[in-house]
Amino acid sequence: MHIQQLILETGRLGQLAVFYSTVLQLPVQEDKQQIAITTGSSTLVFKETNEREPVYHFAFTIPANKIEEAREWLTDKVELIWIDDHNSDIADFVNWHAKSVYFYDPAGNIVELIARFDLDNKAEEFFSAKQFLSISEAGIVTPKTTLQTEADHLLQQYGLSYFAKQPPLPQFKAIGDDEGLFILVPEERNWFPTAIASGIYPMDIYFTHDQKKYHWTNH
Repeated sequence: MHIQQLILETGRLGQLAVFYSTVLQLPVQEDKQQIAITTGSSTLVFKETNEREPVYHFAFTIPANKIEEAREWLTDKVELIWIDDHNSDIADFVNWHAKSVYFYDPAGNIVELIARFDLDNKAEEFFSAKQFLSISEAGIVTPKTTLQTEADHLLQQYGLSYFAKQPPLPQFKAIGDDEGLFILVPEERNWFPTAIASGIYPMDIYFTHDQKKYHWTNH
């Protein structure tokens, strides 16, 4: 599965434009009502809203051999989130064959860079913004009583499967593959590795699977 475009909302459009273009050094196109951030083969879009302060979780794929360099590259740009469970600012997901680092953007979104060792995407040059390869994960939040219903809908409507490396849990379901994942959690579950409770906010995801194009939304 490949996430082509992830569309989110924010009340801090100007701050995010500066952060993603200047701090993370990613290509950003902006107008008065939205910004579009190019991350390799995916686009992250923020639309302006004055009605709420949404907080999301999403991840970007980086080359499989670049997690240490990514951490070094980020150290003078953001404050990495310490992960108590791993006694490090790098999370080692042994079962997933992956490692991640996390930080906040100015809107409070939990941003993750993940190196997946089973992807054939190693890079030789030192880490830079050019190695944001794609949107790897989109966090989807559901009402507590409908998590399984929404998971079943994604599986059946789009022909997707649970992530082979992560058996579904009562409050955490990963759907997709190493190329792209939907992370489903119930409302008010804390986003790992933070104490930030998940909330239900507007979101659009354009993605491809088995050479077909799809659009999922929770508006």
